[in-house]
Amino acid sequence: MKHEILKIGAAKVSITPKERVFLAGFDRNRVSEGVHDEIYLRAVTFEHEDDKLILISADLIGLLKDFIDSIRRRAAKIFNVKESHIICCCTHTHSGPDTIGLWGPNYFTPGLNEMYMEELKRKFLLVINKALENMQDAIVKYSWKWIEPRGIVKNARDPYIVDRYLAVIRIENLSGKSIATIVNFACHPEVLDTHNKLITSDYPHYLRDYIERKIGGIAIFFNGALGGMLTPDVRMRDFNEAKRVGEKLGREVVMTLAGERELKEIHIRVKNTKLRIPQRNKSFEEALRKGLIKRRMFGSYIETEISLVNIGEISIATLPGEALPRIGIEIRGGMNGKCKLILGLANDEIGYIIPSDSWDDSKYEESMSLGPETADIILEELYKMITLE
Repeated sequence: MKHEILKIGAAKVSITPKERVFLAGFDRNRVSEGVHDEIYLRAVTFEHEDDKLILISADLIGLLKDFIDSIRRRAAKIFNVKESHIICCCTHTHSGPDTIGLWGPNYFTPGLNEMYMEELKRKFLLVINKALENMQDAIVKYSWKWIEPRGIVKNARDPYIVDRYLAVIRIENLSGKSIATIVNFACHPEVLDTHNKLITSDYPHYLRDYIERKIGGIAIFFNGALGGMLTPDVRMRDFNEAKRVGEKLGREVVMTLAGERELKEIHIRVKNTKLRIPQRNKSFEEALRKGLIKRRMFGSYIETEISLVNIGEISIATLPGEALPRIGIEIRGGMNGKCKLILGLANDEIGYIIPSDSWDDSKYEESMSLGPETADIILEELYKMITLE
């Protein structure tokens, strides 16, 4: 049997803070008191002819576009890859360092550790370099399934809408040894709550550990359209439950492999569109004014971006924040490809992305969104990209 070949490499680099930091995701002034498990950057690089694609997953709450763009510009020059072909996502763990600035000691002081952020830039370049150095001829296999969500994920905003789609990409070398397993699923990493003071990647730690023990290689988790609120379906907010959720999802990943298919088409295609979205959130405006958030503004607009990626029959759409699951489901329904991934918190974190016809000023998610036009603008542009494929 003739195998279609890509060159692929994978690597991971620890980004665990060496000092105490403000933890992101829940209350302000939550300071770390130790480390439960190392947090990482995990990268996978694809190369075909003159095309390169770099996908990175970071165990962080999120990163703003200006910060990510500074990394992409430098990486593009060093590694001879297009900036638009570098996609940096965050798992959205709620027990990692504040990398946005909103969770400092009070309403007036950002929670960023500037030395850590500078070190983080260096680590991004390091993990890209390692993944590129590890590249070898590889075979790509893909699979997906609808999972039973009970005991894994629930929707705290709208119990009737849960995205049950689990996508898996497995990469092995020509000898059949696993290089990497990419997992895409939508669920907040917030089994641990505000009472936890230990650095942790939450349930993705146990998910990846399970996969690496069962399959080998490096496991890389990309969160999906996790907004509104896709949260772990747990009995307690402790590490035992994080382990249970992670391993339960890991078992689902292994079960998908029974139906996996080998990639037949060999090409890498990336479409990227920059968008300007009106910023109508008074709390965000105040945070910008106080210097808690650092990003460029274009009048009353912010600039963000979306991408549509094809690796053969695998189709990937990126979203720059936390889209409600309905958005992920609708996008996937319009996408081409035999295996479809929605990567949330990709190259930006603009907050919740909420359809205008679901907007409700009384809900929490709206208070953490740019405004009611955000989803419509993103969806319109993404559908144009899909139509022109």
